Amino acid sequence: MEQLIQHLPKDRRTPRLWFKQLSIFSEPDAAHIVRDVSFRRGLNVVWAKEPAAGSAVGLHAAGHGVGKTSLCLLLRYCLGDPSKAVTELRDELNGEFPKGGVIAVLNVEGRPFTLCRYFNPHKDGFAIDGEDSEDSWGQEAESNDRDFLKRLASDMMSSVSPSNIPDTGQAIEWRHVLAWISRDQGSRFKSFFTWREGEGTGLQRSRQDPPIVMRAVLGLMDQSESILMSRIAALEHDLTRASLRANELQREPALIRRRIESNLRVMGALPDDLPIQADGLFDDSVEKRIRGASEEAAGRLAQWDLKQEKADQDLAELRAELKLRHSESERARAEYDFADAARRGDESAYQTVGQRLLKLKNLSSHCEEGNISFSQCQYVQAEIRVLELSSLRDQRDRQSLQRAMEESAGRAVAALARKNEMVSKIQAMEQQEESLKKALSKVRIARRTAEIEASKWPNLLDELARWSSSAGSAKAQAEIDEAQVEIARIDRDLGSARMQLTLLHQDKSAREKALASITDALTQELLPDGAFGAFDPRDEDRPFRLSMRGGEAYRVLEVLLGDIACMLDSAGLTSSLPGFVIHDCPREADMSIGLYENFFSLVNGLEQKAFASKDPPFQYIVTTTTPPPTGLQEGVVRLELDPSSDDGLLFGRRFGVEQNELSGKGRR
Repeated sequence: MEQLIQHLPKDRRTPRLWFKQLSIFSEPDAAHIVRDVSFRRGLNVVWAKEPAAGSAVGLHAAGHGVGKTSLCLLLRYCLGDPSKAVTELRDELNGEFPKGGVIAVLNVEGRPFTLCRYFNPHKDGFAIDGEDSEDSWGQEAESNDRDFLKRLASDMMSSVSPSNIPDTGQAIEWRHVLAWISRDQGSRFKSFFTWREGEGTGLQRSRQDPPIVMRAVLGLMDQSESILMSRIAALEHDLTRASLRANELQREPALIRRRIESNLRVMGALPDDLPIQADGLFDDSVEKRIRGASEEAAGRLAQWDLKQEKADQDLAELRAELKLRHSESERARAEYDFADAARRGDESAYQTVGQRLLKLKNLSSHCEEGNISFSQCQYVQAEIRVLELSSLRDQRDRQSLQRAMEESAGRAVAALARKNEMVSKIQAMEQQEESLKKALSKVRIARRTAEIEASKWPNLLDELARWSSSAGSAKAQAEIDEAQVEIARIDRDLGSARMQLTLLHQDKSAREKALASITDALTQELLPDGAFGAFDPRDEDRPFRLSMRGGEAYRVLEVLLGDIACMLDSAGLTSSLPGFVIHDCPREADMSIGLYENFFSLVNGLEQKAFASKDPPFQYIVTTTTPPPTGLQEGVVRLELDPSSDDGLLFGRRFGVEQNELSGKGRR
């Protein structure tokens, strides 16, 4: 024992975190306290008794379901544990005690606090500076429970270095450390880094990250190691990226050729056994057929260009002639109206239509009937003269007007025939225009189809030509060579960084040696028959090892001794561990009764001899169904739970179905 005591650090006199009291209440007042549990620094045993054989039956016959695990979960609840097991218990208790909760008196970094948390997840609790818990509900709170737990987490993690996992950058959080120091009973102490069963710890990598968290919390990862690990992770990423790039460069020509060949064969409906390029001048090939198809498509496009050009010209000429015929038709209609007004003797209409015909003076176009210009047409000129005679403002000679009207009336029949002839010509030309428009539309569609057909071949042939000129070229090979050089450089840098990390690990720090010494001294004290203990912080499975071979019992003992070694080491300033550990029923994890009793006696004896005159700088809470060794000092057993009566249960009664089954109400 003296050898073990010599290796213990003595910088801290109190643990960074420990509980003094936990009270469970059904309603927020002192009269409704369901259970009070006081704790001490050092070893705290919660014992769930098993009744003597034959003295009880059913649920009363075993030390299970009495509340020992629930007590551990409530302590975790007071520390802000967000795990599924804690949440499920809180919800169950909220159903049983809708107004209930817990009050904990705990010390954080040497300062006492009173914390109240309700089972109702929507009801805020509170935190009070100090430990006067007689009437905590009536005191003015400094903060709510959530704010207090945020500060607690910040205080506990303030000295952890590095604060992030070097490989992934994930922040190391209080919940990760809490999973370690309050192991889930479901993990069954399978291995040192199995902290939570099923739901996990929230770490990204279940195997690599817990050892890193442990080393960061224990102060075993210096800045140089953290930098090296981050550099190795970055180099591994760069190496993967560079290797992928090199593979792409090497595969790219073949992929391009395969895609081009596939497209050429599909487009040309060509057989797979036809070679892409011909060896001889007259040999058949995909390229030769595609070039032939491209030339044919180009020829068809040229023909359709000519057809479209002719159709456009025909339509334009027809529309120009149709415009002229509309003008002539309008004039013929006016001539007929003029002659018809004269025939009817309608002087007013005669003069009105005459005003419109007067515009014929300004006509400069061509008269189709006479094949001369309107200015030289005798018919037009005669009409103009008649109009001028009949349009005098001050008409004195009514007889002259009458003669002019009679002469115009004589031409009414001819004017009507001319008007009807113009209407027929226009209708025929408009029908011809519609036919030309439809024909032009068909030509344009056919021309567009030919254009698409003609354009698809040159694009693929150009791409094939580019591949032929670039594949295997100096430029392509230079890119591949450059990628290979980059891979070789990264690989050298990675090997160098890994070697540096290996050398750094081989040069064990004083911290590692101190923990290894505590582990070995604990092992020799517990197993004095030549056994020894070892510590390797980089082992991802068993950082704490015993030289003894004894199956599952010794594997569980490795976990227990490892946690105790770290807890004892937390009295040093380098460690960020709170100095607080909860173990829920390690005896049930296939640990033999002899080892179990010796383990209890070891922790108790260390406390008596190393800290006889003062409270120890740690708090260890452990639950058990196996009777503790009789030689434990007074006050170590803080709570006895007894399944033989409701008073012996943590909550003073069983819940739900359990209670109905005991009373017979649940039976059918």
